[in-house]
Amino acid sequence: MTPEQPADASPRTSSGEAPAPSQILRFQAGERLLHWALAAPFVLLYTTAALLMVFYGEPHPRPFREAFALAHRVFGVMLIALPPLALLAGAKDWRVHLENLREGWIWRRDDFRWLVLFPKNAMNPKIELPDQGKFNAAEKLNFMMVSTFYPLYVFTGVLVWLPGVEFTAYLAHFAMAVLGLPLVGGHIFMATINPETRVGLSGMFTGWVDRSWAKHHYTRWYREHFEPSGLVLGLAERLKLPARVHCGSCEDVQVYDSWMSLIERSFRVEPLVCPTCASPIRLVPPGDEGRAAEVVLEHLRSDRANEAFAPDGGDAA
Repeated sequence: MTPEQPADASPRTSSGEAPAPSQILRFQAGERLLHWALAAPFVLLYTTAALLMVFYGEPHPRPFREAFALAHRVFGVMLIALPPLALLAGAKDWRVHLENLREGWIWRRDDFRWLVLFPKNAMNPKIELPDQGKFNAAEKLNFMMVSTFYPLYVFTGVLVWLPGVEFTAYLAHFAMAVLGLPLVGGHIFMATINPETRVGLSGMFTGWVDRSWAKHHYTRWYREHFEPSGLVLGLAERLKLPARVHCGSCEDVQVYDSWMSLIERSFRVEPLVCPTCASPIRLVPPGDEGRAAEVVLEHLRSDRANEAFAPDGGDAA
């Protein structure tokens, strides 16, 4: 079984042609790792903070208060340490992280319209929402909150431990936690409870989501990455994107500056070598180098253009 043909992939048609898989890859491994490196400490910190505020606040100390206070500090250290470690572990996806950062902070007219219409859509599904990119407007708000508050949470949290400034730092720390609570709570609700959106939670575990669901909820993103018409129209721009290629020997994914530079390099006496296993990477079989540009363009036009290219027709890992 390959990633392009997951367990619930659609069967072949009567004509013998394989239809599009029922699932598509939405999040790379590096994206998922960073998400959980942030999400897990955030949830644990909010939980322990709520317990300390509601049940263990002064002037009525309760048993185990120190244990919960210590746990809160430990989770704070996790919030400081885990995201950088996740970025380091998923360094190959750094371009994806930059693209996500750009997507999360750039707003379009449709994003504002989505925010206005979403409550009405929740009451009346017949009200159509504007097409969204990789993240909808609510996810963008949460993304902006996390990327802005993360360094402030860390800074004020560390100051709380220092004598002389702990009270002021505590007030700032508490204020940010209160401001972020609606977005964190809303994000958890949409991901785990709301029947329309919780389907996508699998994407943060496996990377794969239902194709029809993604097309409905993230239409613009789906159209740009998985519909042939969108791929053909954006081919010139896609040639400028980073090229991700599977090594045929060790199955590791290597990243190059762009597809255009990879095509140009294939016409020079400068072999591609996998830095992981030192084996040569061939875009086409030996003696067929003249077709390198053709096979790359075919890959970029296909519904697998968002996946790493598997040379020699091999299956992507």
